[in-house]
Amino acid sequence: MTFYCGIDLHSKKSHFCIIDKDGKKVKEENLNNDLPLILAFLKPFGKDVHIVIESTINWYWIVDGLQEAGYNVKLAHTLGLHMITGAKVKTDRRDAFKLAKLLRMGEIPEAYIYPKEKRPLRDLLRRRVELVQERAACYSSLRVQFIKYNLNTMSLTDLKKFLPADIDIMPIPKELKDYCLMILQRVDLLSNQIQQLDMYLKGVALEDPKFKILLTLPGVLYVLGLMIYYEIGDISRFSNVRQFVSYCRLIPGISQSSDKVKRGKGSNQGNHYLKFAFTQAASIAVRYYPKLKKFRDKHANRRKGNAATMIANCILAHKIAIATFHMMKEEVPFDEVQLFG
Repeated sequence: MTFYCGIDLHSKKSHFCIIDKDGKKVKEENLNNDLPLILAFLKPFGKDVHIVIESTINWYWIVDGLQEAGYNVKLAHTLGLHMITGAKVKTDRRDAFKLAKLLRMGEIPEAYIYPKEKRPLRDLLRRRVELVQERAACYSSLRVQFIKYNLNTMSLTDLKKFLPADIDIMPIPKELKDYCLMILQRVDLLSNQIQQLDMYLKGVALEDPKFKILLTLPGVLYVLGLMIYYEIGDISRFSNVRQFVSYCRLIPGISQSSDKVKRGKGSNQGNHYLKFAFTQAASIAVRYYPKLKKFRDKHANRRKGNAATMIANCILAHKIAIATFHMMKEEVPFDEVQLFG
């Protein structure tokens, strides 16, 4: 007999609800997050138990453990679970029961279960991105301190060259100088950590031909190539190029009601690490590929305001993402002619 189990996962305890093929609740229990205890709870129902777990931050251990025990496990995409997240009355019991019912009806918005063996390196690459963004926030904070005293003539490039001696000659109060020196110390620490990670990542040898193809992309160096490769995972999970670039957050959403249309809604849906990687690749590519720079500048000149270059860079990143999809699907290197063809 087939059973369906919904698990409302939390950090210490989780609620389990099992229903039969008719949707009738058979058993439910609140259990500690202990794998042997969970397997003992499921054992009386045999192996024909279909399980669904919401994609929360701590799903690795339970999904891996249940799959290794022979259970069919699905990961539910949090964003698609409006029936649960938007409910007026929301409890662990109700959430687990609703998950089980959605699984039985085949209505689970399924998330990709990333292969266990590749997760550690993918997560390390993500931590590197966070360090880079934290360092960028330090530079922004430094600029804010100077703006307070009308010292806002420096570019970001100038700020990156700042030394403690440069802070000493700034016409700002001593207390602020001390704080700015602390910011520079944080920048040095973060830069050293990023450099250490880069040295480790450059020692990672990948023989997959698809990874070597990625390195032919404009603006994609070894570490950025690793990031794109590990974030994409299996390219066959994307049925078409539009689905892929949407996952990369490089297609703006559309909100339409009657004759009113608004673009840009839903930009937070998808993989922001891939968006970061492709926009970084676009920023680097324009330095070495004149045709790509001309394309980026053309779109920037059509727009006004400080965000014009950023928007144009995203348009170029969209182009590079499209090229990536076809390169990995067809296993062919980058072709600049095909990019604009």
